[in-house]
Amino acid sequence: MESLRRLFVSSLAPLSASSLPDDDEEGGRLESLAMTTRPPFPLLALPNEIIQQVLGHLRPLELVELSLTCHSLRSHAVNDLLWAKFVQENLPVPQSSPLPCHTWRELYTAHYPYWFLPRHKIWFADKATVGNGLAGQLVFARYDSRLGSIEAYRLVAEIGRDHKAELWEWNPSVLIHKFNPKIRLFLDNPVIKLNLGDLSATRRLHQEVLMQREADQRLHGIRSMLFLSRAIPSELQDSTVSLWPPSIVPATNRVRNESPTMFKGEGHKPQRADQICETNFRLRKWSEFRSQGGRSSVRMGEDVLTFSTLPSDCYTPNAEKPYQGIWVGDYASHGCEFLLLTQRTPQEIQEQDLIVPGSPSTYLYGDYDHTEDHSDGQVTTIEAEDPPGCSGRLEAIKLTGDPHVPRGEHTWIAEDIGKGGLIRVADERNFKGARIVKSWSHIAASGFRDDRYIRSQLILISHDSLAMYWEDFGHVSFYTRVNIDDYLDLES
Repeated sequence: MESLRRLFVSSLAPLSASSLPDDDEEGGRLESLAMTTRPPFPLLALPNEIIQQVLGHLRPLELVELSLTCHSLRSHAVNDLLWAKFVQENLPVPQSSPLPCHTWRELYTAHYPYWFLPRHKIWFADKATVGNGLAGQLVFARYDSRLGSIEAYRLVAEIGRDHKAELWEWNPSVLIHKFNPKIRLFLDNPVIKLNLGDLSATRRLHQEVLMQREADQRLHGIRSMLFLSRAIPSELQDSTVSLWPPSIVPATNRVRNESPTMFKGEGHKPQRADQICETNFRLRKWSEFRSQGGRSSVRMGEDVLTFSTLPSDCYTPNAEKPYQGIWVGDYASHGCEFLLLTQRTPQEIQEQDLIVPGSPSTYLYGDYDHTEDHSDGQVTTIEAEDPPGCSGRLEAIKLTGDPHVPRGEHTWIAEDIGKGGLIRVADERNFKGARIVKSWSHIAASGFRDDRYIRSQLILISHDSLAMYWEDFGHVSFYTRVNIDDYLDLES
């Protein structure tokens, strides 16, 4: 790869001045002769097939720069097969044609630099609506080939009407509420809708793109504008800087989460292409009220929502980490909330990770003090070794929150889901065969005040279903895995 780049750069090196004749007594004839007899660029001397292979290692902006050098290289740089690759690598589902655009190059250019939206697919925000900084929202981005548009919709979940309850055989004083959530994309109101032609021909790095233009015909409504962000260098990230996402959420980059200028300054937006943060973006939202004739309007309640994505390796399950992923949980009167479950193997756990934030370390080591027993003499199960995939630490982080524990905070932590944290293997009908391990659950007063961790028991029903026994509340809640691919299909 690097050798091909060096070949490319050297082939475009201009002829040095020393190679031209100094004697101009015959006017420009000698210079003209030197120019016409100059050997061609080494790159152009190669067969067309080899040139295309070399250009296949260049990125879009490099191809654009190459096309400005000469007509011959431009004819190679605009080859549509090269540009088809740039579109396809950003889409989870390959497209068969660039329609409704005429060429792949035209399609890629129409949505540059926002192709990272469907590539990363999953985005979560610091706010649900203007001014609501606790709930957050989870959106899925995808490309609609029918319209040639990039769209993003909120993922919502409802508990469902069949919310039946039963008594827990192991502890009849505890009521178990069944959980069968109805999950869907809220298609009535897109969070993002980038149509062909929405982006200006210039100033794309600084442009704030107006969303939901179909709402412009109404007298009033919520307006929003999409714009890019710049990442904060890791050396500047400390406790004095408000960042999104929070430090407990896995992230490639983080951006500022507060700005007295509402992120209108140049320092908050990329000035060059290499400054674009492709793991974060922002939406400026406000309420707009128009007069009956539409000639005047009033703009109120402006706020900025900051979105971030998640590294795919932290939510994609595998044989070693079968529980990690995007989940939805039952939070009683607060409704359904979406979570990120991360699983760390014992080898990945570092010393600084072993303490629950804001909790005494004795909560986790030798002082769990599990005294509750409804087993009629049943002895706690002892395992010789961890079952496959049941080892290490499991963390549940809220992607959407509620007035008590907001988004971006732990909702529970199981320090060891292996033999070290095992309480028992359930023998009762409700959870027969499920491993039950020690865990700590996060609670707080309204407004996230006086937060603390309380003892709980995590019930590992399957790799797609979990339950939590909140001991202090006498309540069992359920968690179900979200199948991400179900919501990237346009037919869903």
